[in-house]
Amino acid sequence: MFPILFQIGTFRIYTYGVFLMLAFFWSCFLIWKNIRISKFDEETAFDIVFAAFGGAFLIGRLVYVIFHFNQFGLDLLKFILVNGYPGISAIGLIVGAIGTIYLMCGRKKIDFFEFSDYVVPSLFLFVAISRLGSFFDGSFLGIKTGGFRHPVALYSALLFFVGSFLANRILYAIRKESFSKEFPLIFFVWGYSLVVITMHFLTDPLVLLTEIKAEYWAFLILLLTSCFYFVYYFRVLIGLKIKSFINWNSQYVQTVIKVVPHKSEKSHNGGGKENSSADRKH
Repeated sequence: MFPILFQIGTFRIYTYGVFLMLAFFWSCFLIWKNIRISKFDEETAFDIVFAAFGGAFLIGRLVYVIFHFNQFGLDLLKFILVNGYPGISAIGLIVGAIGTIYLMCGRKKIDFFEFSDYVVPSLFLFVAISRLGSFFDGSFLGIKTGGFRHPVALYSALLFFVGSFLANRILYAIRKESFSKEFPLIFFVWGYSLVVITMHFLTDPLVLLTEIKAEYWAFLILLLTSCFYFVYYFRVLIGLKIKSFINWNSQYVQTVIKVVPHKSEKSHNGGGKENSSADRKH
């Protein structure tokens, strides 16, 4: 792939860095588009968003350094120089972004869940475009099946694009009061965790060596927790579906019980008539 997009002398432009910038601008555009239809002030909204991006990268980098302390030590330059010493924790990014939004919303006296509804589609979009960067720079390789190497980063990006689309549809459904305010944020946690856990089994073991192993278990816990939330949230609908299925099965069984003896009786009577006619001919 192309880890370095182009180089002028010693100056290098990295492919992943370019896609991070694209992810930032496109996600900001989507936030702006959604904020326009909300009651929130655009300036206030972008103050929160810019702070969230800063908090996400700071916490994401800090968590990565803590789990790889033997590589970084107490050298502050290694912490700052991301190009020379790459690595950002995914769970740290999520905690940093959501935590910063929560703190900023509290400071500006804004409903956190209501504001996050308008941000979640952009979060999905950001991770989708950044995963495309991982695909093009070849840093996120998949396992080989036969002679085919799975483009795991591309799979993840496509799923995150779908997540962004669905989150945007959920946002409009919330405006019609079809879902509760916290639903999109839980959907993001569920969707992101599901993609991470699913793609883990298709990721090349060499790539997994650089991953923080505790993140896998953290995402697994988040996935199970969000699944329990959805079961509770849709408990009435699930109950109705189960009841409908049970009623359908009972009706089917009753129909079979009525039809089978009736067919057997017909078959038995028909067989008797054929035998008697044959005897008369004989």
